[in-house]
Amino acid sequence: MADNSEYKLDPGPLELDVLTGQLTHRSQDIWEGSSNMILNTRREDGNFWKLVEKYPIHPRVLEVIRLCGLYGVYKANRPAIDRSLITALVERWRPETHTFHFRTGEATVTLQDVEVLYGLPVNGDPVLGNETIKTIGDWQKHLSKIIGFIPSREDFKTNSLKVAAFNA
Repeated sequence: MADNSEYKLDPGPLELDVLTGQLTHRSQDIWEGSSNMILNTRREDGNFWKLVEKYPIHPRVLEVIRLCGLYGVYKANRPAIDRSLITALVERWRPETHTFHFRTGEATVTLQDVEVLYGLPVNGDPVLGNETIKTIGDWQKHLSKIIGFIPSREDFKTNSLKVAAFNA
């Protein structure tokens, strides 16, 4: 076994042929010692969680969320964003290989990781995008069966239902 004093850590890329975008990658500035900037982050979910604080979600709606397998996302609430951690992960992300490059090796986020962190079901049929065929009247009938009340026409915005509809 080699003595620890003989080990030299090379923070740069070992194989330049694989990392084709290295010269324009954020990590290049770090290896050259010219960058010490934390990334600014944005989020757009604040109004939703303020609304949930003010008007708690009805137990019948929570039961539907549980049945859909999305209760883990709801319980995660509004997690704090660690800008330094996000910056460090961005610096270590390699778009060429779709992995994070750490001192201990490569890693990536898998669907199983998301399942464990948020309790999301990943088996079964997928949930697909917009359904443009249904009219507002069709959605009103469908929602009355699922959640037990009929939202007004004003509560709809194109193919989505406004969160405010649940406050009535």
